[in-house]
Amino acid sequence: MSSVRVVTMGLPMGPPAGLPAEPLDVYDLSEELLLSGGIKGLSLVNTVDQIFLERQAPLLERFVRGGGRILVNGHVVRPFLPGLSPWRALDYHGPDDLRISPVTPHPVFEGVDYLELLYRTGVPGTPTGDDLARLGVAGFYGRGYHSRVPEGGTVLNGIGPHALPIDVLYPLGEGFVMAHAGNDLSLFSDPDRSTRSLGPRLHAWLEGTL
Repeated sequence: MSSVRVVTMGLPMGPPAGLPAEPLDVYDLSEELLLSGGIKGLSLVNTVDQIFLERQAPLLERFVRGGGRILVNGHVVRPFLPGLSPWRALDYHGPDDLRISPVTPHPVFEGVDYLELLYRTGVPGTPTGDDLARLGVAGFYGRGYHSRVPEGGTVLNGIGPHALPIDVLYPLGEGFVMAHAGNDLSLFSDPDRSTRSLGPRLHAWLEGTL
């Protein structure tokens, strides 16, 4: 059994897309589950109930401070962990305003073509370069950023011409929090693209082996 859980709103019909981990309904979070030592990492989907997470803030903080890892996906409205900050919408007018660029190298994103994060396309095959920019739609990775980087935090990736923080990593006690201000990172783990490794590497990071 995996030591990683994908925290969802209700249980999905199948395994969570892109991440080889078991789903866990957010309303089933408990002290017994998180503090027993069996779970090493949690990936929170972008639609998860932040009001409920805010009520569970002391438990989540204890989990991370004790050595756990949490990936927070989506727009933070209610900062339910120390270090999280509210999401801010980006003023964008075209793909260049939404361009994703690496700021600090991290093994989760190693080898990823950032154009494949920026553009998504339903066209058969795997267009690249100019074809990808011509056929794809920009903005699925994110259209905003974290309003503040916590003390000791690292910006992994930026968005737009000023590389505003869209992916942030920071320590909390003995554990770590990775916050992504957009759609679930694992959804970009496409098997036929450079992003194919995102899901497995996120899983390894959440386990504490990467």
